[in-house]
Amino acid sequence: MGLLALLFVLALFMLLWNSIAMRWNSAGSQASMEASAFFASESLLATPGEPEGWEMLPHIDANVSALGLVNGRNELNRMKLDKLVAENATAYSTIKARLGLQRYELGMRITDLSDNVIYYEFGKFSGTLNNSLKFERFGILDGAPVLVHMEVWGG
Repeated sequence: MGLLALLFVLALFMLLWNSIAMRWNSAGSQASMEASAFFASESLLATPGEPEGWEMLPHIDANVSALGLVNGRNELNRMKLDKLVAENATAYSTIKARLGLQRYELGMRITDLSDNVIYYEFGKFSGTLNNSLKFERFGILDGAPVLVHMEVWGG
């Protein structure tokens, strides 16, 4: 009887331990994704990239060490946006790597403030997945305020 009680307690302990470990792992993954998404958005909306004129290169490749979409903080550059969208099909993985998002998927959409007009769209969006991180930032495009919607998911 004592052996059965001990086995029951051990089985219960193993189930609880597994549940706690899964929650801990999930929280760590979410925190890592949030940090990566924040740094990617800062790179895109606070820096011009490296080299500064990367949009003039033939392709986004090893010659581009960092991507940035602005002339000044949050002041979006149409040429850089056009280049990013044009390279979506061929350099999506390279672009994610330059943003530090190798382990995740990325979707970005630039719209007017009321979400009625989409100016630019890049990447992949999760659809109905629950493990996505969505956020918005303000930008300026041709002197007018816009919303930059970003979604990071997967991992």
